[in-house]
Amino acid sequence: MTQSTHAVEVTTDSFHQEVLEKSREMPVLVDFWADWCNPCKMLNPILASLASEYEGRFQLTKIDTDQQQQLASEYGVRSLPTVKIFKDARPVDEFTGVLPERAVREFIERHLPRPADDIMKLANDLASLGFSQNKPRGGYVKPQSKQGDDKQKRREACEA
Repeated sequence: MTQSTHAVEVTTDSFHQEVLEKSREMPVLVDFWADWCNPCKMLNPILASLASEYEGRFQLTKIDTDQQQQLASEYGVRSLPTVKIFKDARPVDEFTGVLPERAVREFIERHLPRPADDIMKLANDLASLGFSQNKPRGGYVKPQSKQGDDKQKRREACEA
């Protein structure tokens, strides 16, 4: 299979670094293929084209299942081609067989980081530290109870 400039051939030795560690930085698309697999040969140009188009927003890696049978077995590959997306060092989605380019694009898009993801992560981090929208920046203000509001209104009515 022809090596794309946007694809990395992965072996058992390089899997940890090229897939698991790299997936902590960006989505890693892993294409399990074999040289004798005609559907794999049909899918390869689609994956290479999308990897080129997305210019480093995800890493395309390729695993030759004839040469790396242990990895194929470890990740439950039963038919070819099998494509898995890894994020945070674990597989999060997959498809098998040849899909049209539009479907592969949608598959990839579901896992690409979006600008709002950083904002949501920050909000979740702040919430886990005890910050919330209900607390003013200067500190905690105890909300008055309804009963307290009624007492205040009665006091104001008497003073008037």
